[in-house]
Amino acid sequence: MKQSFSEIAKLKKYQKDHSIRVELLGSKESLLQVMFHSSSGSWEIFIEDEYNDFEESNQLICIYLCLRSLEDYVEEPDFLAWSNLYGIDDFDPFWLDYYRGLAKIRYEIEFHLGEIDSFINSLDYELRSGAIYELTKNKGNRE
Repeated sequence: MKQSFSEIAKLKKYQKDHSIRVELLGSKESLLQVMFHSSSGSWEIFIEDEYNDFEESNQLICIYLCLRSLEDYVEEPDFLAWSNLYGIDDFDPFWLDYYRGLAKIRYEIEFHLGEIDSFINSLDYELRSGAIYELTKNKGNRE
């Protein structure tokens, strides 16, 4: 019997309501560079994918990773804390400029799509359980 997760249902609704899709552009250091597209605009962001879950064929996990990265920005009090969280070079001016630009990206996304909420508990992500397990259990077996 397939278990239902309200978090996944909310993420699907968010995706459908805003026509969201995520496209991989490249990477820099340990982060993936993606384009977060919606019916209201597109934003280039960097995301962490420590478990190699990102697959464009699994848009829900891609959207989750984007929203989680934006939540990290909201939760980290300053650039040094944020750069330490991601293990990136805090002396690289690229990352400082990017971090400063996240304020505008966050504002625009919240203006158009509502408050940033990844819907899935980060503990599920870390423990690879619950809704995250459901989203990733067939990883590599998608067409």
